[in-house]
Amino acid sequence: MVINPFLGQIAFLFPQGGKRVRAYVIYQADSPWRLQGDGEVSRFVDEAIRTGAPAEFYAGAKAAGPLASFLTADHWVDHPYKEGVALIGDAAASSDPTWSQGLSLTMRDVRVMRDCLLADDDWDAACHAYADGHDHHYGVIHTAENWLREMWLDRGAEADERRSRALPLLAQDPSRMPDHLFGGPDLPADESVRRRFFGED
Repeated sequence: MVINPFLGQIAFLFPQGGKRVRAYVIYQADSPWRLQGDGEVSRFVDEAIRTGAPAEFYAGAKAAGPLASFLTADHWVDHPYKEGVALIGDAAASSDPTWSQGLSLTMRDVRVMRDCLLADDDWDAACHAYADGHDHHYGVIHTAENWLREMWLDRGAEADERRSRALPLLAQDPSRMPDHLFGGPDLPADESVRRRFFGED
């Protein structure tokens, strides 16, 4: 994974074994081009390298499947339970796949729903409790992802100023970086955490 905040781009490579790799380029929705179809494979490689991925990683690479782009905006349902119907996983909330939280959020939903149903014979009350729990844990992850987007993908003078203040402090003390993507939504995500990440404390 290579992040280039000055371009607002990320390049990912996920080895699959057997000399196969899943490759991604995260880029801005307002870019004047779109990485879509067979004709854009060379641009895909160029953009990955421009982002900062080593050119040798792509030497001799051949596309083994379709090249497609899609928007990665978050979508969610507030309190995903009503009248006997509970939404779980992407039906309840779809987080920006840039940060790879979809399956984790789905598994969290399943566990929270299971625990609520086992704890209360009143399944309507249990499902409302699940929805409250979902709103909390998805909200924390959504907040943390927004902070990461602001730090690593936003462009412009304000974003550059934010990084110039925060990055030297992060280099000195990596614990300033929110760990919610790995540590989960039980970690605090309050104003003090945000200020510490952005070097405003």
